Amino acid sequence: MTQTSNADIVGLFVFIAALVFSADVAAVVGPYIVIGIAAVIGASFSLSRRAKSTRVGALWFFVRIALLAMLITGIISAIAVSYQPDLPERLLLAPIALLIGWIGDDWPAVFAKLMRMVWGAVDLVRGGKGGAS
Repeated sequence: MTQTSNADIVGLFVFIAALVFSADVAAVVGPYIVIGIAAVIGASFSLSRRAKSTRVGALWFFVRIALLAMLITGIISAIAVSYQPDLPERLLLAPIALLIGWIGDDWPAVFAKLMRMVWGAVDLVRGGKGGAS
């Protein structure tokens, strides 16, 4: 039986979790710890951009964004790996959770910018704006 070395952030947190849990449980809990920490850091950036409100409102926003990032990070990283199989899924967990938390409630603006880029590319392929080819 050969030992594989996982020298990444998930491997570090699996090792730390193995100090508290059994090795099998740590292999499951470690990636979620990484996702949780990255989601909380991203949500803190999103919270700092948000308009000032009550403490309860800010706490609810922070928890909601962090939980959203924790819930959909695995799905998005699995989708990304299906398009780019040479990337390890473990490597994508922290950046994706951080990005989701950082975007926060600005998803409509992100999608609007993405659609402007798509329509700009379509216009470029057609030969420019308003010009008949």
